[in-house]
Amino acid sequence: MASYHEVVRHILVDQKIDEGELQQLCEHVYRNGTPSLADVRLLVELYLGVSTLSEGFENFFYGVLKKVVLADGEILPGEQFYLLKVIYSDRVIRPRELAFLRELRREAKQVSPDFEQLCQTAFQAPTTNWSVGGTPAFGTSA
Repeated sequence: MASYHEVVRHILVDQKIDEGELQQLCEHVYRNGTPSLADVRLLVELYLGVSTLSEGFENFFYGVLKKVVLADGEILPGEQFYLLKVIYSDRVIRPRELAFLRELRREAKQVSPDFEQLCQTAFQAPTTNWSVGGTPAFGTSA
């Protein structure tokens, strides 16, 4: 089986994930039986790297992400990092991303205050042109 970097490089060549690549991805992620946080890292990189998200890939992506994040019933800080990347890295908060957060919050056995804050911030943020804090860049007004 191809390495993590080979899979990402191969798939991102044309900026989309076709059915054959999705099948290869599925085989890669389930090669050991159960997906891991390393597989989530791969999928997040692909999620952020493609120009078009197919319904098949999104369904696969969110299914694996949910399985890994909720494996122990709670959402740990390292797992929250990947959720933040999914939500904020492309500068657009998508309805599917918000629906996924709601689903995780509902199905988790235990929700930390940090995860609850992550959810509330995302739910209240505008879809685009949002800010996660900090100071404005030099030469811009607040």
